[in-house]
Amino acid sequence: MDAYPPEYVLHNLPFIVLSGLGTAPELEPRKPFQDLLPGHAISTVNAETPLVTSDRAQQLLEEFLSHDNTNTPWEAHGLDRKRTLAEFRMRAVGRNFQLPPKKADAPTTSETTPPGSPTIAAATSWILHSPISPLSPRAPVFPDGVMTPVWVAKHQDYIPSVFIAFFDFTTDPITNSLHDNHLKSEIIKVKEQIQRSGYKTRFAAVLLSDKSVLEAPDIDERLSNIRRNTGLDPKTQLFFLPPSSPVELRSFVATVLATLKPISVEYYRDLTKRARRKKTRSTIPPPTAPPTRGTSQVLGYPGWGLRYEFKLGVFAEFRQEMDAAQRHYNIALDILFGQEGIFETTASWSPRWDEIRLIADTIALRHVRCQISSNYLTSAAQTWHKYKTKLKDVLDRRGKGTSNYGWEAWESTWAQTMAQLIQQADLKVFRITDPLPESELLPSVDMNPVYAPAEKQFPTGERLPPWELLQHAGYWYKSAADHAKRRYLLARDMPEEDRTPPGLSPATKVSNRNQVYDHYLVPEPHLEFPLQGTTGGFEHWKDIVGKLNAAIQEFEARRQYRKVHQLQLEAARTLLHVKIFDEAFKVLRPLWENMTWRKEGFWSLASEVVWGMHEAALRVRNTEIYVATEWELNSSGTYCVSRIYGKILTK
Repeated sequence: MDAYPPEYVLHNLPFIVLSGLGTAPELEPRKPFQDLLPGHAISTVNAETPLVTSDRAQQLLEEFLSHDNTNTPWEAHGLDRKRTLAEFRMRAVGRNFQLPPKKADAPTTSETTPPGSPTIAAATSWILHSPISPLSPRAPVFPDGVMTPVWVAKHQDYIPSVFIAFFDFTTDPITNSLHDNHLKSEIIKVKEQIQRSGYKTRFAAVLLSDKSVLEAPDIDERLSNIRRNTGLDPKTQLFFLPPSSPVELRSFVATVLATLKPISVEYYRDLTKRARRKKTRSTIPPPTAPPTRGTSQVLGYPGWGLRYEFKLGVFAEFRQEMDAAQRHYNIALDILFGQEGIFETTASWSPRWDEIRLIADTIALRHVRCQISSNYLTSAAQTWHKYKTKLKDVLDRRGKGTSNYGWEAWESTWAQTMAQLIQQADLKVFRITDPLPESELLPSVDMNPVYAPAEKQFPTGERLPPWELLQHAGYWYKSAADHAKRRYLLARDMPEEDRTPPGLSPATKVSNRNQVYDHYLVPEPHLEFPLQGTTGGFEHWKDIVGKLNAAIQEFEARRQYRKVHQLQLEAARTLLHVKIFDEAFKVLRPLWENMTWRKEGFWSLASEVVWGMHEAALRVRNTEIYVATEWELNSSGTYCVSRIYGKILTK
């Protein structure tokens, strides 16, 4: 899934910000939102109270972050929905946190004004929209784009569903009143800052006390006073933590998150209601400023429908309601591929064509993932195939066809995506188990199925084509490798004039080239297969061998050794073809030592392995293997490799 923007393919979880416990390093630092969501109307949420820096605070932060699911995909929990519902994406931010602008800045210059003209004064009549809306002139999707990955990043990484602030709660009788008044003012200030931002982020406060209620009986009265003056719900917004053991600390965090989970879900449900209201409006809002450069076409009703169905599907995933997400994604695919769908009304030469393909891939991928999450495994395989068939038909009719390296590259990526979804899902049916032990009455039985049985919704006895049953990940990696090979062959067969860099080709040649070759998610022809003597370019052999190795691991784990040997031979052929002899030697050696093709009489395959091993041994200067393969190639009969190799080593 590396070919796609990570914001589009990562599973979405409720986002929570932890303020006041310090910061924690992130494995994948987020980009400053100013780079993605430009605008001056930034909302800052801060408090003047110092950070809570005790050892207990550090333990508390670590315990909260242990529930963070940022770097552990949702699929790793399989179908354990109860545990999944307790997971969040968290971020520790210290005392200062910034929320991105809710509205774009008002235009200051006209698109049609020549450079150097005086700027236009700010007008109060501007109708402002989101910085990434198709209605905002500075948005990447203005004026007729549907969606951008920044929208997903905005909700996953920058706007929290819940903002939790942590404060020290001292019990010094002399300063209690002063401390409580300062604490109340800080809580009220943070709440007002969040409210002024325009976002509906929920707020909660956690007070860390140095004494328990038994040690300081006035704590109850003080807490009641704080609740009344700050307007916090004592059950869902204000939490009190006395001195605790590690076990009690763990229980406290679990209680807080269990309490905040429905509040977080309700936040995304409110966003869903807002998106649904916008979807049902009868008119399209006017843009902040009319488009004046390039196309003057604005996004039509089908595009807005697709945009909101995608939003509704993503919000359903935030709520972990996969069935609802499936429905929205299915409707979105109908909007894309319908008779008057977006694919039918968008020109293939338009810059928006590839954007439409990207959002279509994203929706189909998320649809398949939701079906796998809901254990609709046969339906997931059928959805995968149906989408590929529909897209092929569209590209043959309206695009650049499917007889080019771009299509084979996409097929390879699409198959690899399915393999990765299956691996991440950790489906029970594909988990590797040891075979049942052999007994006096029964032989050893292997319990690792190679495909998932059909779902209960399919009538018993109904015969489904094998490709509509969900196979294990190795099958999909093998398919990805096959398409990667065809991609290489098609790229190799391109004429030299098409592989000449644009700076060295006439403009007409470059124009014709762009009309023939599909560049979606792939390099241009001169980078896909550079001319001889040119450096750089796409390394096809790495792509092919990487996918073959991934398939080998899956087949080997299920003890499908005949298939393993076949795939090892294919990987060796690729490596020998590009003269990567050291890697070819590593692949061929275990195959040469363990293959059963000698005993079974598959002489052509055995001969190819021995010749390949012989050549690789010569190139890497391994004398023992070279002599052993020379001996085998010149022998009149078939010898056991281990016997030959053993004799060589004992001499």
